[in-house]
Amino acid sequence: MKKIRKSFFFFLALIFVIWLFTIIFAVKYPWNSAGRSTVNLAKNENIVDLDISGYGIYVNDQKIGYSISRQQKTEKGIRINEKSVMNISAYGTSQTVTTYSVSEADENLNLKSFYSEVISGEHRVRSNGIIKNDSIFLTIENCGEKKNVILSIGDKPFVPASVERVVQNLRIKKDTLLSYAIFEPLSEKVVDIDIRWGGEKNIEVDGQQYNTNEIIVNMLGLESRLYFDNDGRMLLESSPMGITMKRESLDKIADMGKSETGLKIYETYAIYPQGKIVNPRELKHLVVEVRGLSNDFHFLEDKRQQYENGIITINVQNPVADFSVADVSKEKFAEQLKSTPFVPCDDKEITGLSNKITGDGKKRWEDIEKIIDWVYKNIRKAPTFSIPYAKEVLSRKVGDCNEHAVLFAALSRSIGVPTKVVVGIVYVDGAFYYHAWNEVYWGRWIACDPVFGQHFADATHIKLGEGTLLDFLKVVKIVGQLNIKILESN
Repeated sequence: MKKIRKSFFFFLALIFVIWLFTIIFAVKYPWNSAGRSTVNLAKNENIVDLDISGYGIYVNDQKIGYSISRQQKTEKGIRINEKSVMNISAYGTSQTVTTYSVSEADENLNLKSFYSEVISGEHRVRSNGIIKNDSIFLTIENCGEKKNVILSIGDKPFVPASVERVVQNLRIKKDTLLSYAIFEPLSEKVVDIDIRWGGEKNIEVDGQQYNTNEIIVNMLGLESRLYFDNDGRMLLESSPMGITMKRESLDKIADMGKSETGLKIYETYAIYPQGKIVNPRELKHLVVEVRGLSNDFHFLEDKRQQYENGIITINVQNPVADFSVADVSKEKFAEQLKSTPFVPCDDKEITGLSNKITGDGKKRWEDIEKIIDWVYKNIRKAPTFSIPYAKEVLSRKVGDCNEHAVLFAALSRSIGVPTKVVVGIVYVDGAFYYHAWNEVYWGRWIACDPVFGQHFADATHIKLGEGTLLDFLKVVKIVGQLNIKILESN
């Protein structure tokens, strides 16, 4: 088995940071790439600048980047431009992640159109959206391919890019609850957000005391807290995973943006347990005690993983010997068989490769092992600073645990085997790291890990979430909370 560097496993945590930060900004737009946008921006109208503000971005008090927001009044309403930059580093590997957005809203802040772009190295995701009646007409560009999507908004008003602008205009007070819809570009979903007043709070920013109004924003179960001064300016935002944004002068923002250090993944998200595990890749049975979780977090349980009163017991499972893929109910396993933007199992290139790997098409357990072996041997293991897409992984043949997991899922689903992408933690060199792997249904759910080339994932794989990016948000809630004590390992 190849030796895999510890830093490799921190990049699931990096994906959480990139995605969570993208959610915080909702939709992004490049100020200097208007030629790419299909949003119709009037060029000769009278435009008045309302505000230009800058924010330093911090993770656990460490600067990792900045954000600049420009708000303008147009003849038709409000235009909001935003740009954010994050610097990420781990073991000598560094990357800048940039997000841009523009949104056009009417005078009542109802969104009319937007353009967003997320850039990480060579990876780009672009979205154009136009709002008509109760639907968003989207054009999404990813991996060099474009597709058109129509999403239903429902009966909630659609908020523009800046929640700050909503708060400034509406002056939210006690007992006020505002409900909106918002487009989240990386999962390509419309999600709900609630905004409410949290009371008057005294806060300190850079050694200075402020009397502020706290505004609480809840999106997908994650809470962010925004603090506004008496003039309606946002001074501070506190979000999950230790992410904060502080209002700073534009000169200070520019200086911070040149930082060469950025977010040190290795030092930020490791979990060092009490006790050690010998030969973790051979482990079939594990019992650990877990503490520090929020009351609303529920561990996923199945035959492999059981949870009771803070104790997790894991026993590696084997496939059912007489199982046949022909017995799989397509209705029961629809979610684990469907093609998605991240896992395009019906793509011709994907299906062609899976047929080539498995050969005669009899769909035996050995075919799953062949796919695991192919992904393990053919995908170079290296940190990747992007959201994983199976087709892009297949093209570049490089990636971290996320890329291995989505490519394996696409190949496995393409031969009719229900397959999940799961996230959690795995033990490597004395610590647990955030990691992604797979489960396939072969009479029961069997955990496998193409990163390690494991047909049966060892017992140090502790599952925290499964499904889609939106489902993985439950893992974001507990990052930095886990305390683990090893009770049994054999």
